[in-house]
Amino acid sequence: MQSLSMLLRVILGLVLLAAAIGKLFNMEVFHLALEQYRLPHTGVLKYLVIAVELAAGLSLVMNKAVIILSLVSLLLFSTILVLYVSMYNKTLNRGCGCFGCNKAVVINRYETGKIIALILISAAVFFLNCAGIF
Repeated sequence: MQSLSMLLRVILGLVLLAAAIGKLFNMEVFHLALEQYRLPHTGVLKYLVIAVELAAGLSLVMNKAVIILSLVSLLLFSTILVLYVSMYNKTLNRGCGCFGCNKAVVINRYETGKIIALILISAAVFFLNCAGIF
């Protein structure tokens, strides 16, 4: 169980790091992608999302504050899922904003499934690490 927990924790951390780095190098693209969701304060939100992803990704890879940060990632991915549901079957011409990509994407079962998979990985990391406490 411990090796499964470590594998999932590192995968989750690397996904978050890759997402944050992609957004850092394509900040304007990420900002435009966020605007497609009609969210308030996208100028501030883009920095917040990148900071959370960087901090969580680094900490998960380094095995620091795993329980709290797996919950943070669970909350982040759950929020993205809500946004995806609200945009389901719509084309996002500026991309979804996930990795700083500017390629048009249709929010469909495949895209939604990827977020659900990340939610499940986050939950597994949380529960596997909570089990190690007791």
